[in-house]
Amino acid sequence: MNRIGAGQPARTGVARAAPCAVRVSSLTAVVLGVVMAAFARPAVSAQYFHAELSTDPAVLSAGVPVELSFTVRDSLGGPVRFLQFVHERPLHLIAVSRDLAEFAHIHPELALGDSYRVSHVFNRGGDYRLFAGYTPPGSGPIVDSFDVTVAGKAPDPARLAPDARLVHTVAGVRVTLAFDHSPRADDDVLLSATLSDSTGTTPITDLQLYLGALAHFIIVSEDLKDFIHAHPLETGEVVDPSLGLERIHVHDVALLAKVLKGPSPATIRAATSFPRAGRYKLWMQFQRAGDIITVPFVFDVAAAPKVVAVPAAKPPSGAIQIIVSAAGYSPARIDLQKGVPAVLAFSRPQAGNCGGTVVIPGLNIRQDLPVGGTAVVRFTPRETAEIPFTCGMGMMQGLIVVK
Repeated sequence: MNRIGAGQPARTGVARAAPCAVRVSSLTAVVLGVVMAAFARPAVSAQYFHAELSTDPAVLSAGVPVELSFTVRDSLGGPVRFLQFVHERPLHLIAVSRDLAEFAHIHPELALGDSYRVSHVFNRGGDYRLFAGYTPPGSGPIVDSFDVTVAGKAPDPARLAPDARLVHTVAGVRVTLAFDHSPRADDDVLLSATLSDSTGTTPITDLQLYLGALAHFIIVSEDLKDFIHAHPLETGEVVDPSLGLERIHVHDVALLAKVLKGPSPATIRAATSFPRAGRYKLWMQFQRAGDIITVPFVFDVAAAPKVVAVPAAKPPSGAIQIIVSAAGYSPARIDLQKGVPAVLAFSRPQAGNCGGTVVIPGLNIRQDLPVGGTAVVRFTPRETAEIPFTCGMGMMQGLIVVK
């Protein structure tokens, strides 16, 4: 068995990725499958956790099944057995080849020995990077990366060239990718994917939820240093069948909704940002008629524009300040008193995270939060309750506790 620990020297095949919010080195999006117990204490810094990877057999070979086993450990080296479910899974694993020609999205499951395991077959030899995304209880989301080498025939590396047109047809679905403006480093951007039949004339509106979302946008930089996992802002009519269709009307996929009622939107949007200029590859994944469809795109991101620094807006006097960063919300738990007016001030000092929107479904509140800005939420809690709040894609999670 080959044991690989995040952060070990490169000869072991491993590199440690920075914490993300869905993103390594500052990311956007994943989420949820909320374990409410995770809100019992403030979020713990991601630096207190890391994952270790073991492989069986020790030598990986193309075309031969290998068991990938991940153990998450805390700052004392103890195993973390139970992880929060994020988009219906405790751990999301993305495997890409060095040239980004090979891609797999798989999900290790809890096994004996406090580890998460999955069997996988690498299609070809060569170098791969594995991105393991997970959320320990009380922590923000973490992505650790691991480098592995697979024995076997390795074809010549594919040249990663940007698409002349961001339009591809896979499995009879034509997907047109667009941005609200040319993507630049350190800049929020809204991407949209419009789905139609292969002729481009009939909208596709029969998607099924895949891992709790209408789609997943997974993005990796050409040099494999940056990883982004974004999810749609809109969800269509999503309901939780455990509550009965007549009892709930939910518009946020982050609320553990599992069933899509009615047609899906023909255009799916997601917000993200890129940490650096350079070339990126994006895989859009969605489900239709029980099949998972993966559509790749390649595009360039320009350098960050030169801007004049603007001082962050000061929160109102007496407000509870909540800082939004790649590590999540700080603090992630807000304690309030019933009947006492409250003022919450959400501040987002930097880009590189999915915190561009603050959503408090229980209060019917949704506010934009630009980089360097502050979103002020005022309300008076009338009942004792636990009120979750999230980013627009449900990746970041927090809890308001009214006593």
